[in-house]
Amino acid sequence: MEIQKNATVGNNCKISSHTFICEGVTIEDDVFIGHGVTFINDIYPRATVSGGGLQTEKDWEVAPTLIRRGASIGSGATILANVTVGENAMVGAGSVVTRNVPANAIVAGNPARMLRSVSKAKKEELILD
Repeated sequence: MEIQKNATVGNNCKISSHTFICEGVTIEDDVFIGHGVTFINDIYPRATVSGGGLQTEKDWEVAPTLIRRGASIGSGATILANVTVGENAMVGAGSVVTRNVPANAIVAGNPARMLRSVSKAKKEELILD
């Protein structure tokens, strides 16, 4: 797992192996991140600047990503920049998240699409609607 500078990880999170958390990612408390999850922080990645020189940190702007409290992201998912995954939402394994995920939503696919929602029935027991 790699967590870059200026990334934030909350309390009681489980982050599995081979996950890449780049600069600009904020993960709130109680979040599960599966194996091999990748976060993206650049909406227009380029190797060079006009004129041909290599791009440096000053040549681009970090685009933020926010994973809200209690969310779960399945193994192999890719989360693009400028995305918020809502509280208690679930992202299916292998999904590519290209837009915001509402709280309590279950999404999957490429691009990730809403399948159904999660509701809290009892204290910590989750029931699928």
